[in-house]
Amino acid sequence: MRILFANHTGSRSGAENAMLRLLEGLPPEHARAVACPADGGLKSALRERGIDQFDLPGAELSINLRPVQTARGLLRLLRSAMSLRRTARRFGADVIHANSIRAGLIADIARGLGGPPVVVQCHDHLPRNRVGHLIRTAVARGAEAVVAVSDATAAEFNHGLARPKAQTVYISVDQKRFSPAVRGSSDVRAELSLPADARLLAEVAQITPWKGQDTAIKALPAIRERFDAHLLIVGDVAFSSQRYDNVGFLRSLEELVRELGLEHAVHFVGRRDDVPGVIGSIDLLLLPSWDEPFGLVVAEAMAVGTPVLVTERGGVREYVEDGVNGRLLSPHDPPAWAAAAVELLADGGALARMGSESVTTAGRFNDERYCREMLEVYARAASA
Repeated sequence: MRILFANHTGSRSGAENAMLRLLEGLPPEHARAVACPADGGLKSALRERGIDQFDLPGAELSINLRPVQTARGLLRLLRSAMSLRRTARRFGADVIHANSIRAGLIADIARGLGGPPVVVQCHDHLPRNRVGHLIRTAVARGAEAVVAVSDATAAEFNHGLARPKAQTVYISVDQKRFSPAVRGSSDVRAELSLPADARLLAEVAQITPWKGQDTAIKALPAIRERFDAHLLIVGDVAFSSQRYDNVGFLRSLEELVRELGLEHAVHFVGRRDDVPGVIGSIDLLLLPSWDEPFGLVVAEAMAVGTPVLVTERGGVREYVEDGVNGRLLSPHDPPAWAAAAVELLADGGALARMGSESVTTAGRFNDERYCREMLEVYARAASA
């Protein structure tokens, strides 16, 4: 089978990392290539892995109806779809794997122009408004199959549809890069001139309001009343967004740190190439996002054996059991996050038990299972 992946952005985040895992894990008899914009780090990551890449014109489309912007967005979608159709013909694709809902719109138009069958993968949630409903309806009608990264994400996609379309296929974790073997392998403490006995917490995520970095920062003062605790903000502004002012949000986080007098305790370290080692060097991973579709970084931290404090909303609650292999907490509640962190940091035995349980849980998200289930979806789509 020949599978052409379509990604609407050239930048890298959780969805792109999941796609890279799938590309590397598929058996060699299945040819694969990726169509994506040339700008950003994804193109170089594909070339490093020896995976063919084709340039795809970017397509920005607002989820809010604005006459001029929407018309321009639709024209860009059409241009991208025509390019994708040509690439699919050149590659001889049997099926297109659209790696986002936006890529699904592009691929569905290409399908209408005579392109191959389409499988759309949902890594995120659209708002439950009129435009979100129209987009999900269009994608469901045009795609042969829709797969979601969690039951919660499948339910969000299917919400309000006359006939449910999305099914769950959990993504995988790189069990080689993220394993207990990386614990203690990072020199991030020395890099930041932190004492060896300082308690280290981190949030690893793109900088955007719904990831809740402000909640993690607001929780830190109460934690520091008990411990010499430091917070790493790992990540950068990965995407421009028409829903959120991500650049403005980063500035607001920096201002919040100054207001709380935490300049010496909150460390903005940006995007890192040594994320497994950083996760292996911290005491707790925090992810206080509003609504996490799957939470790849959570599963990666669990594979390392690092205890996690995560949002109770979205897909993470499908594999994090509160008090057993992590803590589930309400977003927007910094005192609750601080109290949970203090409780765990004060109990080394609980931290160790939680870390051990986490490694067992993360073992579910392996490449073999992920590739097998996706190949079954591709085969059904191609046969249609």
